[in-house]
Amino acid sequence: MKSVIRAVAIGLLLLCCVAGLVHLSSCPLPADSPPVDVVIQPGASSRDIADTLYQAGVIRSPLLFRLVSKALKADGKMKAGEFSFEPGVFVWDAISVLVEGKVVYYPLTIREGLRVEDIAAVIEEKGFGDKQRFLELAKNPEWVVSLAESEELAETVYPVEGYLFPDTYNISKGTTEEQLIAMMIDRFGQVFNQELRDKAKQMGLSVHQVSTLAALVEKEAMVDEERSMIAAVYLNRLRIGMHLGACPTVLYALGRSSGTLLLKELDVDSPYNTYRYTGLPPGPVSNFGKASLEAVLNPADVDYLYFVSKNDGTHAFSRTLDEHNRNVELYQGN
Repeated sequence: MKSVIRAVAIGLLLLCCVAGLVHLSSCPLPADSPPVDVVIQPGASSRDIADTLYQAGVIRSPLLFRLVSKALKADGKMKAGEFSFEPGVFVWDAISVLVEGKVVYYPLTIREGLRVEDIAAVIEEKGFGDKQRFLELAKNPEWVVSLAESEELAETVYPVEGYLFPDTYNISKGTTEEQLIAMMIDRFGQVFNQELRDKAKQMGLSVHQVSTLAALVEKEAMVDEERSMIAAVYLNRLRIGMHLGACPTVLYALGRSSGTLLLKELDVDSPYNTYRYTGLPPGPVSNFGKASLEAVLNPADVDYLYFVSKNDGTHAFSRTLDEHNRNVELYQGN
């Protein structure tokens, strides 16, 4: 009889231990609580992670978390970033989420035509990084040495200008400015692929030259149908050694993204000023999209040398200076 009682007592004790363990392993949050977002810092140890989750109310016992982590051989494998935990999550489930890197992502949209400085401002405004740090990193030519020759980058303000491809990126908290730059340059390489690079080579243009032209098309074109014609105008001018006379290059030299230029500003002494210097500027003056890239590599078969805004988003194109002057008077005259 005593043995039966002892067995029952041991069974009850084991049951209580199991129940207690399950209780310690569960999330202390009420079932109707909203998910809890927790940021795990890069390089955090299992102890740091346990303390962070405990303070956020995700786990009941930091010690149990560390023991389970060790048992699952998860130490050193849990990722950094922002994670979302549902109420009722168990310790082993939380560890699984961290090991698998199921971070929370946020969309970051970089639109076409922005300068590096504009992109840096967007990143800081959205809370994804520090503007000044981004700009300092953007001055390093090492980012794009596989895409452009060092001499092509010598006079650029930001060597990465034109290589930060506009797109919507999914970003997690903890993503560094270095990772953001690398992500956008990697996307550039995916779009400006080997097939397009071969096409550029056939045209006698380097990746950097095509990018410089595509950036001008991006800034000038308001409707897609005109991109290839604007590209043709610049290529035609280059071919005969004529000044490109592109207002976006002057604005870039002045540190502006847009706006009206004063007549005296057209004489600013900068290698970016294509009214003053022939040939291409040192580099792109914006970060362009795929449509402008393809326009440069597939220019319209026209002999236009001039275009002027009609003030409705389209342009009037002409072959001669006389025709151009008439268009200027027609559309820009007071």
